[in-house]
Amino acid sequence: MKFNFKAFFHKHHKLILIVAVILIVLIAAIAIIYASKHRAVAPSDGQQKTETPASTPPPEEAKKEIAKNPPKHKASGNMSGSAKTNPDGSQTVSVFEGSSNPGDLGKAQTAGPSGSIAGIDYIDETGGHPGLGDELKNYLSSALLHAGEVSSLYAVILENAGDTGWAGLYSASYDQQPNGDITSAWGYITLNSYYYEGNPYFTDYMKLILSHEYGHHYTLYYKWVVWDLGVGVRFPDSYYDVRPLSKATTAPDYSLGWSNCDCEIIAEDYSYLYSGYGYHAMAGTYGYPSAGTRTWLINEPNGPGAPPAGDNPPAVSVSEPANGATLSGSVNFAATASDDNGVSKVEFYIDSTSVVEDTSVPYSTTLNTTSYGNGGHTLKAKAFDTAGQSAESSISVTISNTGGDSENPSVNIVKPEGNPYSWTSGDLYIKVTALDNVAVQKIELYINDYLVATENDGLMERIWSWNNVGPGTYIMRAKAFDTSNNTSETSITINKS
Repeated sequence: MKFNFKAFFHKHHKLILIVAVILIVLIAAIAIIYASKHRAVAPSDGQQKTETPASTPPPEEAKKEIAKNPPKHKASGNMSGSAKTNPDGSQTVSVFEGSSNPGDLGKAQTAGPSGSIAGIDYIDETGGHPGLGDELKNYLSSALLHAGEVSSLYAVILENAGDTGWAGLYSASYDQQPNGDITSAWGYITLNSYYYEGNPYFTDYMKLILSHEYGHHYTLYYKWVVWDLGVGVRFPDSYYDVRPLSKATTAPDYSLGWSNCDCEIIAEDYSYLYSGYGYHAMAGTYGYPSAGTRTWLINEPNGPGAPPAGDNPPAVSVSEPANGATLSGSVNFAATASDDNGVSKVEFYIDSTSVVEDTSVPYSTTLNTTSYGNGGHTLKAKAFDTAGQSAESSISVTISNTGGDSENPSVNIVKPEGNPYSWTSGDLYIKVTALDNVAVQKIELYINDYLVATENDGLMERIWSWNNVGPGTYIMRAKAFDTSNNTSETSITINKS
């Protein structure tokens, strides 16, 4: 009997269509499941130090929001922990930056070594941000400085810890032998979502907080395992020298407060240099990290004696004009620079004012001397190599132009009002204005002689976070420059309780 397909299809076409739709849905579901299990979250990393710029810079709106409302931290800070003596005489030292969930330690231990960024366990205890882990791992891979310490970060835990006063914590453990050698270390990071749930920049806050806590993991791991400097011991003197940082106002613990603990300052240095958000919690007290700080961080895994052989600082020399020359009008300002691994840029300065930076040979610019006052000036060229190391060369010149502007600008600290000013609560609003008979070039703001802000305008407004400053007396100084480089300054004393 011959099968009549047309008659069969006509009679059962509805059933056939239903079966076809079901098969299509099943095939699509299988494809989605396969793709989710085999997609690459982040590239596997080895032991090489990786320093690459973020593939997507943070949005300016997020950076502005973070500048107005920076991440939470406890002003006092605390470091708790315990030491357990093992049968072989070694000690296992556990370190907790703050009061995290006791159950998190067990979860991190269960997660174990990650082996790579992709292998870091992301534990979402809120249940509301399952996709955040992939974003944080990709951010760590593309933006943050990392090396072999990655495999010793066991987990990133997201929890709603409530109104604790902190946004992130780092917890760790290391093994120290009887002779003082620290042979291994591992840690985990806790992020507190409480303050940022519903915030349109939630992910940006989590990235910035992660960058600070990973700064702890990176810097402490090598301080312990490579430098054999345990808890309660300062970071190496070479870090203090290159940043620079004073031991008189800082401590290796929280005895002087969160913002004066060296492990928090260096974690903020790391975050400022690599996060992309341009925020540093201690800038108001200690200024921003130097270019040499970046080099120090890159070389920290090499231990004492860094930087490694074969990576020498650059050499630079001002080639034009001649030292001691008298200048007028527009002149060529040039420098020669070289490095064993390559020059990244040369910055040109007149006195302390940046003129321009040049990234290609010949390194030069045109200097209009009529924009600066008559008299003695210093011209400086500062070269940077590809590792962030720098060198500089300076000459002295005399500017002599007929006529010109010799009148100093005026500058006024409008807010806060009063001298001395008693800062008793809340964030401090700072407003500085400057006027000049020709034009104001810029305003510089200093806290205790540290340059903390520059505004290329006659108006500067800033917010100084209450939580980022320890109690004490601070000198706030504002300095105005006009286009002829005439200057004036004013200062007030701030007493913070």
